[in-house]
Amino acid sequence: MAMRWGVIAVIIVVIIIVAGGAAFFLTLQAPQVQGVKIRSIDNISRSGLTFTFSVVIYNPNIIGMSIKDITYNLFLTQNNQLLSNGTSDGAYIQARGSTEVFITSTVFFAPAISTAFLTIFNRSVIMNVNGVVTAHPLLIDVSVPFNQTFDAYPYIKNALPKA
Repeated sequence: MAMRWGVIAVIIVVIIIVAGGAAFFLTLQAPQVQGVKIRSIDNISRSGLTFTFSVVIYNPNIIGMSIKDITYNLFLTQNNQLLSNGTSDGAYIQARGSTEVFITSTVFFAPAISTAFLTIFNRSVIMNVNGVVTAHPLLIDVSVPFNQTFDAYPYIKNALPKA
């Protein structure tokens, strides 16, 4: 009889552990992109420029998580021309914490020079950076998109010849 109660107690403990583990996995959430910040546009020359932006990512979970990578595309919006794309390295986000991942990309003007100069003369260079943050909370990858449209003219106007 005592052995029967022991087996029943073990079964109850196992059920509680499995239910608690299942509840934990069901409460996991995808990371959140809190913002995309344009940091700088530097090294402007006739051949291109260096574009730096950051993606701020928040982890709402009670455990830390890894960001595998961030893929991105930079477009000149006037004609939807791809200026640059790539993949950044990953990062680690503490439980219920945020991290800011900085990404620097080189843009070569050759294919976009004529459109870029037309937009510069209008004192507006509208660009769009978009992409996907791929996180690995536990067992599977989770993809979180981001999208930011901005005017690059304020960043590049001081490097332009005065007209």
